[in-house]
Amino acid sequence: MNLIPPRPTATREMILECCKPIAEKLEADAETLAQHYSRHMDGFDLCIELAKWAGWDMQRDDIDTLDELGHLVDEAERIAVRAWFEEYNPQPPFAIGDSIKQGLITGISSYSLACFEVKVEGQPDTSRMIVKFEDTKAA
Repeated sequence: MNLIPPRPTATREMILECCKPIAEKLEADAETLAQHYSRHMDGFDLCIELAKWAGWDMQRDDIDTLDELGHLVDEAERIAVRAWFEEYNPQPPFAIGDSIKQGLITGISSYSLACFEVKVEGQPDTSRMIVKFEDTKAA
């Protein structure tokens, strides 16, 4: 039996690495930035968080700089997932055309690795939900 480790997600270490170029632009501390960052937080929310809890004096232009952080973290996670995918080659647990709890599998995503494209009942014919292989449940 081939055991595949869980799909990687952004770790605190990855986030800290992504914070370093942003902190350098802001002439600030990367560790404090990483401490106050949460996934999918936009630059405005992060700016408010840093001003409120870290005492940072933030300017309007800083919001745009902080907006970059989410993209950097997402890209770091994509790179980790790509490496995981290439090393372990996870295989789909269901076939195209199978019904699962989330809907009908209509394909394998060409954008999101190890994910199905799923047609959800009641949604438009052109709409698909992306479901990770490991999150699929038999109908």
